[in-house]
Amino acid sequence: MDTTEFNRLRVDFLKSPLERWGSATGSIGAVGAYLLLLLLLYLFVDLLVWKGEVPSYAQLPTAKQQEFAAEWAQRADPDREEAVRRLGLLDPERAEVKHMVDQRLLPDRRVVAAASRGSRGPTVQEWELRWRAGVYLALKDRVNPTAAETYLPELSTDTATEPEAPPRLGLLSLVVRERGRWTGRLIGWLASWNTWSWRPGEDGTANPRYLAVLFVLAFGIALVRGVLLNAVAYFAASATLETVTRLRRAIYFHIYRLGSLAVRTAGPAETAELATRQVEEIGNAVEVSVAVPILQPIKFLLLVGLILLLNFWLAVSFLLLALLVWVIGGQIAAYNRREARIGSRQAASALALLQESMSILRLVKCYHMERFNQNRVERQLAESRRANWRRLRGDALARPVLRSVALVAGVALAYLGARAVLAGEFSVAGLVVMAVTLVSMVPPLVEWLDSRRKLRRGREAATAVFEFLDRRGEATEAADAEFLPALTTRLEFRHVSLKEPGTGRMLLENISLAIPVATRVAIVGVDTTAKHALISLIPRFLDPTSGEIRIEDKNIKWVTHESLRAQIAVVMQDDLVFTDTVANNIGCGDLSYNLPQIIEAAKLAHAHQFIERLPFGYETRVGNQGHSLKPGEQFRIGLARALLRDPNILIIEEPTAPVDEDTLALLDDTIERVSPGRTFIFLANRLSTLRSVHRVFLLKDGHLEASGSHRDLWQNNEFYRRLNILADATLETSVANDQ
Repeated sequence: MDTTEFNRLRVDFLKSPLERWGSATGSIGAVGAYLLLLLLLYLFVDLLVWKGEVPSYAQLPTAKQQEFAAEWAQRADPDREEAVRRLGLLDPERAEVKHMVDQRLLPDRRVVAAASRGSRGPTVQEWELRWRAGVYLALKDRVNPTAAETYLPELSTDTATEPEAPPRLGLLSLVVRERGRWTGRLIGWLASWNTWSWRPGEDGTANPRYLAVLFVLAFGIALVRGVLLNAVAYFAASATLETVTRLRRAIYFHIYRLGSLAVRTAGPAETAELATRQVEEIGNAVEVSVAVPILQPIKFLLLVGLILLLNFWLAVSFLLLALLVWVIGGQIAAYNRREARIGSRQAASALALLQESMSILRLVKCYHMERFNQNRVERQLAESRRANWRRLRGDALARPVLRSVALVAGVALAYLGARAVLAGEFSVAGLVVMAVTLVSMVPPLVEWLDSRRKLRRGREAATAVFEFLDRRGEATEAADAEFLPALTTRLEFRHVSLKEPGTGRMLLENISLAIPVATRVAIVGVDTTAKHALISLIPRFLDPTSGEIRIEDKNIKWVTHESLRAQIAVVMQDDLVFTDTVANNIGCGDLSYNLPQIIEAAKLAHAHQFIERLPFGYETRVGNQGHSLKPGEQFRIGLARALLRDPNILIIEEPTAPVDEDTLALLDDTIERVSPGRTFIFLANRLSTLRSVHRVFLLKDGHLEASGSHRDLWQNNEFYRRLNILADATLETSVANDQ
């Protein structure tokens, strides 16, 4: 998928370098801490299994004994002699012991090699002594001489048998058993500068202190990892919130630049969708793009590398079985989920038909359709049963099938692991760590796949948002705009045409009309968008595609927005109240209007009485998230807001929602009292308003169809008559329903 828009969003809106670097650092640290915890788990399990005891030669599996024989044969003579001497067996005063050492403990390498191949050679007791010497050399090589010396005092040199109480030297046991592998070198290096892991205490064993320190380290590392993961989440959330806030702010300002017509024409739902759901999708994508792409892939790859290092061929077997589970079990689960979705759609369709059959009982009784409808119901019940069975079967089998396949694979893996342990090719600790590692690989993989889904949705949302933000703004103010004086003559449209932003549909075409000052006019027509377009041009929410609008013979395109809009007030159905106090709804937060002025405007609009009855009067919170108001009450608050500004031009869209007759009478009274000296432009919905205005402009298909008084149009224009008969009947029905 094209990621251009999402990358653009990251460049333009994700301006959080600290958060991004902090998230990356925290992610790497958290992965490292998890690997350290796995290492501690390995050490812990090994301690429980072996109790820190260095194994005797007899405890070694046959493969390990042969491996040691080859290792001993490769040792240089000085090393072997030093090891035997340190064991106390090279005593010059004991000739028989020296002879045994010369002939049996230090034989020619060919003899040792033959013994490693199973040929007749030294006895078990003699190999036990060699093994102790080899342990001494291994500890000296892998750790340090001090660790090798620590191993010696606990051994009996008088016999060639295993000591009664094997030494419990903590980590040294693991160093000895893993001496020939990379893990032995790593653990030996750790033991070389962590003497607490093997130095015996007063009781002669290193295990208690070793175990305690392991738990302290595990607790500390787990705590650090928790802090790092919280830091990653914090940085990701911080970057997300900043991006979402910047994006919503950009959408708001662009809505303002586009003007109310562009918003209204595209539909308020479009901008609400952009600012809410689409931005939320982008926020989710930004969050996972900051945190997941670093944390989860690195964790997954390092875990894969870890199991390969533990035991390559066993790890390959594990991964192949996991792939088999993913392919077979995943495909079966996907098929069942697909069946469940199809069954859900079919069940919904069958249910809709069943509801229809149950809702036509009047027809059934009237037209004797009992048998026919009963047969329909039986068929629909059967279809509903089949569809629901398909849905339930898919839902029921999707997860169990995948889990069953995973369980079978897990049993197979346990068998392979047990074989490797019994054969001496793998340790119990390694098997446990490998199992935990495999389980640990599932969450990062699932989270990574989920992040891909969120990123895909985020890219789609980013494309939609930038398509909106790239729309050309309308009605910009000229740098040398003039101040518009108060209206004293007329408002005039001269050959005005307007195309709908975004679609290019012609809303208005070649409109020419004049509205003298202090008159009342009405605009009527079937197309509400065209009517809104016409009145939105007056305060320059948009500019016409062609033509011009003049006030006081000045083209309003070349006057300041402030001086133009100071003379115009608009009362529209979609903008009557917003969620805030009544005082702020009327005063719009403008501190130049005090409460007495707001109350006076409310009285003029006949709103003061019902406002006083509200729970907190003018401080009552109203709107969608506040106290609910009736349509007539909302309209009166909107009218009070307009009258507070004392405009020269008042544009009013009459209520289309049910309003009682008393409220309509109050509104008519308000208009009559404030009419002198003002120019009224009505988007009329009542015959009484059309009768009271001086002139009616009739729009049809974007053209000015006719203009004149209500009486003239009623007598001479059939389209006007049909339009008003329909509107009046609709209004009367609404009023009756309200009453």
